[in-house]
Amino acid sequence: MKLISFILVFSLLFLLSCRKNKDTTPQGDNEVWLLYKRFNPTFIDIKKGTTLVFMNKDNANHSITEANKAFNSGKIKPGDKYERTFTDSATYGIYCSYHPDNLQEQISITVK
Repeated sequence: MKLISFILVFSLLFLLSCRKNKDTTPQGDNEVWLLYKRFNPTFIDIKKGTTLVFMNKDNANHSITEANKAFNSGKIKPGDKYERTFTDSATYGIYCSYHPDNLQEQISITVK
């Protein structure tokens, strides 16, 4: 009986220690999160001069790559961020160069 109790307690502690910590920080107005291999949000309208912060909250490397090669963040490691100030009125199609075929890792930014 003691062995079974020990195994149950040990198993429970093991499972609790393996779970991911949930980030409860609210997303800011000018933040784009890369989370679960998705951009969040996927459509953004901003004014000229706005700085967006792209935060990698995933466990994989990502990039912020503009479809017409206007800019590229390079590798954004888990926990890192990339900031970009948008000064020209335009619509930018952005994807992750590490996962170019993943349609969920695309974002459209319209600057007015």
